[in-house]
Amino acid sequence: MKTIYTISICSLLLSSILYAKPNILFISIDDLNDWVGFMDGHPQAKTPHMDRLAKRGRNFTNAHCSVPVCTSSRNSVMSGIGPMTHGSYEIGPKYEELPALADAPTIQRYFKDHGYFTLSGGKVLHHNFGGRLIDDIDKPLGRARTPRPKKPMTRPASWSTAWDWGTYPDSDPKMGDIQLAEAAAEALKEDYDKPFFMSVGFFRPHVPLLVPPKWFELYEKDKIVLPNNPKSDLDDLPKNFLSINDYAVAPTHAEVTGSGNQRSLTHAYLASVSFVDYCVGIVMDALEASPYADNTIIVLWSDHGFHLGEKQHWAKRTLWEESTRVPLLMTGPGIKPGKACKEPASLLDLYPTLVDLCNLPKNDRLEGISLLPQLKDPGKARKHPAITSSYFGNHSIRTRDWRMISYEDGSKELYDHRTDSDEFVNLAKDPKHQNVITRLAKWLPKKAVPEFKEKSERLRIRKK
Repeated sequence: MKTIYTISICSLLLSSILYAKPNILFISIDDLNDWVGFMDGHPQAKTPHMDRLAKRGRNFTNAHCSVPVCTSSRNSVMSGIGPMTHGSYEIGPKYEELPALADAPTIQRYFKDHGYFTLSGGKVLHHNFGGRLIDDIDKPLGRARTPRPKKPMTRPASWSTAWDWGTYPDSDPKMGDIQLAEAAAEALKEDYDKPFFMSVGFFRPHVPLLVPPKWFELYEKDKIVLPNNPKSDLDDLPKNFLSINDYAVAPTHAEVTGSGNQRSLTHAYLASVSFVDYCVGIVMDALEASPYADNTIIVLWSDHGFHLGEKQHWAKRTLWEESTRVPLLMTGPGIKPGKACKEPASLLDLYPTLVDLCNLPKNDRLEGISLLPQLKDPGKARKHPAITSSYFGNHSIRTRDWRMISYEDGSKELYDHRTDSDEFVNLAKDPKHQNVITRLAKWLPKKAVPEFKEKSERLRIRKK
């Protein structure tokens, strides 16, 4: 009898320990750049729900992705391991196809192994969860997709089918992201006997930029402010990434402006941003009405940035600010609202940060650095810069004040963000700034594995 009583007490103690750990609501948004109110990236962006979330916790205004493209960025975030180790620098292999990640559990798998109930829906990894190491979801929330129109809405006939935009479908309930938000909201009404890790991956504002008419109506098309884009901006740049769209699906800037579609595309992107903001609001309202409101850490992030004409470029893949900079918000128990953090942060830092916040055992494979000091004090300096890689051998080093880009052939770009946040003036050849180049170059990767071979072959074929 005493033994049974002792076991019961131990079970109760274990249960209380589990309940003491915070829940995690992990919200990812595809292709969202800084065109949100809390980052001031566009003066007309309407994102009231995310803005409200930003006021509740820590806004990391100098956060950057590891790779400015979906697959590789998400593989890096979920594994906590960067591209210089796993070898994925572009659209390509699934998580489980990368040999370097063969024994690396996703963050969801790691939390499940340490007592969490996991839920996931939408686009979290670029591909679906699968395989022994990453098939870690106790409850799927669905991966609903929005149906596309039977014929092009707006795009020129010569453009990729992905690059369409317009008022479609006619109502919100037909949107996959709305269906996902409502599934997450329903899941937050359920009872759980252990802390949960819920991953919610919204697809918009990824192309095609199709959302119902009500979201376009938020903006007056003819009054939309277009990015500042001097024709001379590219004159002082090396030629490395200037023709990157030649083998990507995105249109070139000349194609966009030549077809008279820049304002229309910009309108569609802003409408899509406001739409996904509403989806975030559905989930946030459900959390606030749930029993988990006071014991849930919320992380909201985007996988990479997105150009809309800046530097005469569209989409991603570059090492400039518009491609690498991402929204990153963290709120919840122990995170006091306050000033934004201007120190450099990497999406690689999310995994170790959440491990620290939840007092889980250390995962020695993680390559990021915990943001716990900056969650306590947003002014706490960070020595390590944010490093982004795009294609093998090309890297960006972003500190609080500077961005240096180093290409595989040795050419460089340097920007002083204290005076040039648009990165219009390349200082790399200015003798006055060679000491800055030397200092930042010390952070360039000394060892980086080459592009994963299967993916490189796919790109070679694509370039032809």
